[in-house]
Amino acid sequence: MDVAFTVSRAEWHMEKNNPSTPTDKRLAGQPSRRDDKFNVTECGLEVETIETALAAANIAVFQLDLVSDTSNVSGAWRELMDVSLSEDVDFQTEWRGRIHPEDEVVIERALADYVESRTPRVMMEYRLRSRDGREWLWMRTDAEATQWDEQGNALNLVGTQRDITDRKRAELALRSSEAKFRSLMKNAPIGTALISLEGKWLAANAAMTTFLGYTESELENTDFQTVTHEDDLADSLMNAQKLLKGEVDAFEMEKRYVRPDGEVVWGHLSVVLVRSDEGHPLHYITQVLDITEKRRLDFLRNEFMSIIAHELRTPVTAVVGALDMLDVVCPNGPTEKVQQLVKIAKRGGDRLRTALEDLLDFEQVSGGTLSLNLTETNIIEILGEALLKSQPVMDQHKVSARMILQESEIPWQCDPALLDRALRHLLSNAAKFSPDNSEVCVIVTRDFRQLNIRVKDSGPGIPDNLHEKIFQPFWQQDLSDTRDKQGIGLGLTISRQAIRKMGGELSIEPCDGAGAEFLITLPARPL
Repeated sequence: MDVAFTVSRAEWHMEKNNPSTPTDKRLAGQPSRRDDKFNVTECGLEVETIETALAAANIAVFQLDLVSDTSNVSGAWRELMDVSLSEDVDFQTEWRGRIHPEDEVVIERALADYVESRTPRVMMEYRLRSRDGREWLWMRTDAEATQWDEQGNALNLVGTQRDITDRKRAELALRSSEAKFRSLMKNAPIGTALISLEGKWLAANAAMTTFLGYTESELENTDFQTVTHEDDLADSLMNAQKLLKGEVDAFEMEKRYVRPDGEVVWGHLSVVLVRSDEGHPLHYITQVLDITEKRRLDFLRNEFMSIIAHELRTPVTAVVGALDMLDVVCPNGPTEKVQQLVKIAKRGGDRLRTALEDLLDFEQVSGGTLSLNLTETNIIEILGEALLKSQPVMDQHKVSARMILQESEIPWQCDPALLDRALRHLLSNAAKFSPDNSEVCVIVTRDFRQLNIRVKDSGPGIPDNLHEKIFQPFWQQDLSDTRDKQGIGLGLTISRQAIRKMGGELSIEPCDGAGAEFLITLPARPL
């Protein structure tokens, strides 16, 4: 230390009711003290211990003489203020000259609060310019008077000063983050809310209150159970319990909400659980996207598909069937011109029927309404039936098919109808894109993990950048009305969804030379 400081012990005598005591320079209402000063030389060990502890904690000590307006400081203070031991500076001038202008009033108020007995000591946090002037550092000062005159006026201030820049910056960053979160939550176009562990609404933005039909105050007086449709409440509570138990990090679900007027609306709910640093659950953050209109459109789509199934497929089937019966009712055959017209009509009818079947298959597979019936089946038999059903398409495009097998019988757990559907789409595609008089190969292999079915054609192939796009619904590489290969672009989508329904996968494999190769994999299941 530059100068030794005094360690005092005092007894307090209250004089709060003495009206003659001045309050401008004394500690108003503070008790007077009788000081019994320790001899520093007799307490050298204690002082040295205190100095070591303060220096280790990077806490600076100062003593201000209010009578002479001079001060003594510790070496730690010089280090804190970046003032070397060789520099002869006025400590008060150095300190005051570096205070942030906006914080001068803070310091004056802290001193006044102590003098007026509103605080037990001087306590203040303020900014101090670094010695090089490049940044503002945050400091905390705590001080008390240890000596008074007979009138009760403070004669000195003894205190500590420490750097709290890291803590303050962390606090300011946290406040900024909280402010950004509040702004994001308030202005988000998606309903956002904080919900307690018991389900009470703690805060909700305008999008959430608009969606639910409540005011913010009305919402805060209820809970999420109240606004949840009774048929969806059990699933909501179950998912919340999984969050609390740590079984999942977040969950999403589509559920119904009931507005105050009884109207039911649909929302896509996303929920995460906020935990403390110790891992204790604090509250939920929820977001709800209004999908009421989407649900309504889904209902209309299902109704439309139902109309297609009953009102369009039936007459199309009748027309195609009637054309097929011409050969029966006209045993001698119609005239050549009539034959040509019948072929055109049959071709158009078949295309229309295929398109309708694809639409209905796509609706069932993608909508989740298709049931899964896994059973042990001979894969070779399913392949044979699929090839037989695809023969008309093969003949139309002058393409033959060949199966390459390792075994004559392969029992496997699958859904025969779904596998047949996928195979027929793949064989039809292979026939349409293969050149005349070419061959489509179907290769079947298996191991202890999975079954592999490869369908390879001799067509132009598929570029690598389109390997995923071709599985998108209604995707067509050629969008013109005059394209050679007709279809509505659902075959591969239906096939992949059907295979995935069985727990397998449908992908396109890299292929050397011309052609495309599709791979169906089905996992082995215990029999």
